Formats: sequence, C-alpha cells, structure tokens
Amino acid sequence: MTPTLADKAPARLDGLQVLRAVAALAVVVFHCHWTGIASFGVELFFVISGFVICHAAAHDPRHFLARRVARVVPLYWLATGGVFALAVLAPALVPASHASATNLLRSLLFWPYLRADGADMPLLFLGWTLNYEALFYVVFAGCLAISNRLAPLIALGVLIAAALLHPWCVPLGDPLDFWTRPMVLNFACGIGAWLIWHRAGEALQRIPAWLAWLSAAALFGVLLAGAQHALAGSLPWSGIISAGLLLALLALAGRARWPTTLLLVGDASYSLYLLHPYVLEAVNRKIHAFGPDPLGVLATLVAVLAAVAVAFAMFRLVERPSNRALRRLIG
Repeated sequence: MTPTLADKAPARLDGLQVLRAVAALAVVVFHCHWTGIASFGVELFFVISGFVICHAAAHDPRHFLARRVARVVPLYWLATGGVFALAVLAPALVPASHASATNLLRSLLFWPYLRADGADMPLLFLGWTLNYEALFYVVFAGCLAISNRLAPLIALGVLIAAALLHPWCVPLGDPLDFWTRPMVLNFACGIGAWLIWHRAGEALQRIPAWLAWLSAAALFGVLLAGAQHALAGSLPWSGIISAGLLLALLALAGRARWPTTLLLVGDASYSLYLLHPYVLEAVNRKIHAFGPDPLGVLATLVAVLAAVAVAFAMFRLVERPSNRALRRLIG
C-alpha cells in the first residue's frame, strides 16, 4: 500500500506550530480582559492536541503515556507549586486558591474538584484545561492498548459517547460531570482533522495556495470575532472551525514561509500558556491597569511582550531540558 503523506513525514509541521502560537497569544490577550477578543484559544489548543496525539502515536506509539507525562508534568507542577506557595505566604494575591494538602494533591494529579467559589479549577486556575488533557491522554492510551491502528477511531467514539452521556453523569458528582462536558468534543475535532490529513494530506496540498490562505483568514476571522458562539445547534462549532483552520494551514506546508518569531512562540506556547498569569498580574497590579486608555494599552502591550519573554526563558531553561531528560530516562 502506498504510504500517505502523514505516514511519510514525522517532521515538524510549521503550520501547526504557528497555530500553537496563535492559540497561546489568544489566551494571553483574552486574559487582559478589555480587548474584546473572543475566548477561542483553549478550544483551539484542544483541537491541536487531538491532532498531535494521533500524529505522534501513528509514528511511534511506544511509551505513549510516559512521554505525555514527561511533556506536561514538570512545568505544570512547577507553576502549581508557585501558586501554592503564594496561597500560603500571601493568600490575598490568590484569594480563590485555598492552600491545603488535599487541593495540592488533586491539582498535581489532574483530578477535578470544586473550589469554594464553585469553580471547577485547581490551584493554578488554568490547570482546568490540563485536567481535560490528562483525561484525553488516558483515554487515548487505553485505545492504543486495544489497537494502534484503530486508536484514533476508538478515541473518537469514546469522546462522542462521553459528551452524549453528560446529562446522566451530572448527578454522579463533579469528576464525571466535568469529564463528560461537551468541551471534550474539541479533541474529537482534532482527531477528525488528523484522519482527514492522514487520508488526504497530499490532496489538501494540491489546493491552490490562494484558496488555502483565504480559507484560513475567513476561519480565523470567525474565531476572532466570536461568531461561532452565535451558530445554532449543539455541534462544537469552535472545534469544527478550529479544525478547518488547522487543515487550511497544513495545506500550505512547503508553500508558506512563517516568521521565525511566530514559530519560536509556538515552541514556547506551553510555557506561555501556564506562566502568563504571573506576568499579567504583576504588570496590571504594580505598573498600570490594563484598559483602552493610552497607558492601559501600553501596559497591555508590555505585559504581553514580557509574558512571551518569560515563556522563552522558561522553555529554554526548564521545559525543554526537563522534557529531554525525562524522555532519555523513558528510553
């Protein structure tokens, strides 16, 4: 059987790295609160994750779960430890995070729980998304144990079934309620994008470049404006549109020259995602409040650039070295 484009190329996909950068920057700007940007970054990250997990496992399914732990855990635990320390030493800075051994353990183990204010968030509030990521990794690992080849299709079925069962899971307590929410369908959209790329990647790359650019611009515009939230029905429109955007950028593989800075932000997107709240809070509280006034706009720009700089430093000094060391240990 002739190998597909996805079979041939475990190489880095620059369009995907650019989209990682876009997702991380969208979350950062959204958390500045005054900009009016729609909240699409997290859904986009989940779609990317669904695609990347399928793509990586297709080329080398060995030690799948251990490799995901090596990728995600070190920096998350470090950031969570920082919030825990603040909650102990200066609780007024993180009033929603209650420093207890139980909350710390549940946060570190990606176990959903309700805070005192009723929010499904661990000590590091962004960790709620990592709770979904951890669930997806465990589900996909189980699917790989059944069949390497069929794992994406099995995982797709499991995620859709979980979302359909959500109404019956709500009364069963917070973890099941959390894990079966429609948010998990964004991973399914990423799997769907990978299945299309796996089967028809070469056909996608024959699409005229101008059409791929136009499609990407239109889909990104929809996400940026938040128009997907106005679409009727129960379909995961953010995930579907994000998957279309991902495929449009992948169709440009070899035909687009992406800015190096944007690719570097994509590399450091996980560090940027986890650590930007520290930087935003420091600038917003100590320098100038964010807002549409001239100084507020300048403070916002300074905060975003500072968050990117911190992310670059943490990626080079902590995230990448720890990931490499753990992967060597895994073998």
